[in-house]
Amino acid sequence: MNTMRAFAVALLAVPLLAQHGRYLSDSKNAAIGDPQAIAAGTKLFMGSCAGCHGPDGGGGARGPNLVRRSLWHPLSDDAIFQVIRNGVSDMPPTKLSDEQTWSLVAFIHALTGPASTNPVPGDATAGKAIYWGAKAGCSNCHAIRGQGGSMGPDLSNIGGSRPLAVIREAIVEPAKDLYYLGNEAATVELKNGQTLQGVAKNRSNYSLQLIDTKGALHLIEMRDVKKLTVSDTTPMPTDYAKRLSRTELRDLLAYLAAQDVRAKESAQ
Repeated sequence: MNTMRAFAVALLAVPLLAQHGRYLSDSKNAAIGDPQAIAAGTKLFMGSCAGCHGPDGGGGARGPNLVRRSLWHPLSDDAIFQVIRNGVSDMPPTKLSDEQTWSLVAFIHALTGPASTNPVPGDATAGKAIYWGAKAGCSNCHAIRGQGGSMGPDLSNIGGSRPLAVIREAIVEPAKDLYYLGNEAATVELKNGQTLQGVAKNRSNYSLQLIDTKGALHLIEMRDVKKLTVSDTTPMPTDYAKRLSRTELRDLLAYLAAQDVRAKESAQ
């Protein structure tokens, strides 16, 4: 079996418990979070792992998506180290040195761990201006710490709960796999003649919660609904890759990556 393919299978076999979207236990090894170690790990990943998992860890023909997988089954650094070095099940031990292995772990940590725990390029201050400004218009639908719109998901802890790659994908490819399921665009025609448009939440056979385009919450009983149309795409704009320059997108990501409620709590 291909070594890195077996690595992916082995990771799926490591039983870990999720805790607030973070790793089960972050290692104290100096390589974690170190830019030089991450750069060295990047080279190792591109040479040995990207063929199966894709250059961004998003999955390939033979390997699973490592980034998305971390959302429902977080990985500890020490467990990844042991899998790479010692092998598990059909995966044979590797010949990487401790330093090389920790560099690879550091890269995977940066790739799949919460964005707030890893070095993120960009100017967060400039990104804040983009987020709250008219060009991106993020705050029209998304709130951060009680300020902003309510039509879209709250982003107060986006950096503390999501990898950077997932945040970026949600901006430039918001309709891909409908990442924020439960936030589909919907049009509701009521039996009284009223029509509501917005985002459908907590939908069941008996009731529906809808946040309209002005941010107002409507609690609707399905027996009062004449017709419900749920879009197969997202209400979020899909042109941010063109609307924002590379620098603006980088700075916006830096600002969102810094949104971590526990970091704010510990600083108070």
